Amino acid sequence: MNTSSVNNKISIPHLLLIAGNGRNVGKTFLACSIIKQLSQKTPVCGVKITPHFHAFEEKNVLFKNENLIILEEKQLTQKDSSLMLQAGADRVLFVMTKKASLGESMEQLLAFLPNSAIVCESGGLHEYVEPGLFLFVNLNDREIQKKHLLGYKPVYVHNSGKNFDLDIKTIEFSNHQFRLKHE
Repeated sequence: MNTSSVNNKISIPHLLLIAGNGRNVGKTFLACSIIKQLSQKTPVCGVKITPHFHAFEEKNVLFKNENLIILEEKQLTQKDSSLMLQAGADRVLFVMTKKASLGESMEQLLAFLPNSAIVCESGGLHEYVEPGLFLFVNLNDREIQKKHLLGYKPVYVHNSGKNFDLDIKTIEFSNHQFRLKHE
């Protein structure tokens, strides 16, 4: 995979990173909408990173230690990672990691990431990677609880509860990197 280092972060221009202002703000719905749109033109890998550990099947484990587990999602369920698969991702990786181990998780995850488009939902990965595009989702103008994320200059995406103020057709993946088309 083509990566470089910027400000002690791993630069991954073919990564679109989605974070949000807490739970149930529409991060997964946005990720799935983008995957559905992109997968019509190019292979897409979905990645879901969570600090919560869930039950899993050992046969889906790609990497595991006491701090993190990297799984390949293969089941059709209502889990966020499965929804990415159902939206059209060619492959979905589900990472369960302790917050303190997120940097180590990224190092391990690099071995499994493709050189194709990657759509990742993670609340903390911005501290370790410089993505091609970073989106921050908020619902109904909630007071921003995660103000520190705005310091990373994400594209602010407002979710009205019915739609986003970002037209996903303006998300472009070309020359192996994500960017917003400016019309």
